[in-house]
Amino acid sequence: MRDDEFFKDTPRKPLDMEGETIEFPVLYYDLRTITAIFTARSSKLKKLLPHPNCKPVEMLPGVGMLGVTCFEYYDTSIGPYNEIAITIPMKFPAGFQLPGWEALKMMLTKDFFVYIRHLPVTTEIALRAGIYFWNYPKFLSEIIFEDRGDKLEVSLKEKGELILKLSARKLPLTTSSKFVFHTYSYKDGVVMHAPVEGWAPKFGSVTLGRGFAELELGEHPISQELRELKLSSVARTGFYGEGTMTKLYDPDQRWKADTLELISG
Repeated sequence: MRDDEFFKDTPRKPLDMEGETIEFPVLYYDLRTITAIFTARSSKLKKLLPHPNCKPVEMLPGVGMLGVTCFEYYDTSIGPYNEIAITIPMKFPAGFQLPGWEALKMMLTKDFFVYIRHLPVTTEIALRAGIYFWNYPKFLSEIIFEDRGDKLEVSLKEKGELILKLSARKLPLTTSSKFVFHTYSYKDGVVMHAPVEGWAPKFGSVTLGRGFAELELGEHPISQELRELKLSSVARTGFYGEGTMTKLYDPDQRWKADTLELISG
């Protein structure tokens, strides 16, 4: 898929990572991805956001969302690896939002704004680049994808200890979709934004359907953190894509979290 139109004429630029060169955007030529969106108490989610200027996107008053997205990267410009993004859809700066409307708009437009809470990966290069360029909260882990008929199971462990296991239906791949993720990270009083642009030629989705996915939690500190959010027992909204392609760009905006002043350079 490296010659797909999606990648044609994409400008590339080299950036240095402590003597090692990485080309941007990072290109993901072929991947499988599944996303399950669980509901959670907004008051609990807000405690995990990095600053009061961040506000959880609500489906209903007092009800926010937690996303678990699993990536199986078969071919990328930094090699194959697996990754799981644990994210909180949010608004930054907080501003006014009508419960339900912002969530629905994200689902319909496939234009998502998310705070990256945890981002485990399976290779050293993905770990180092994610931390160095984006301040992403990455750590090395074991991420296993298992096909079980019409279901997909993805398990996440650190040093053999279970963090979570996602079991989800493989949605019918009846359509295609473009999407954008606006990812936000936080470190040392600075909020950082980096966009991810994607194209899924084989795509399926469900919004407020019957039980699409379930989450099993272990006893790891991250498991305990998720348990305290009082997550819904099942995810009724989610996405599934095969042969997906994405471009991860370098950070394009930074703010001082306390003043919302844009940082140049």
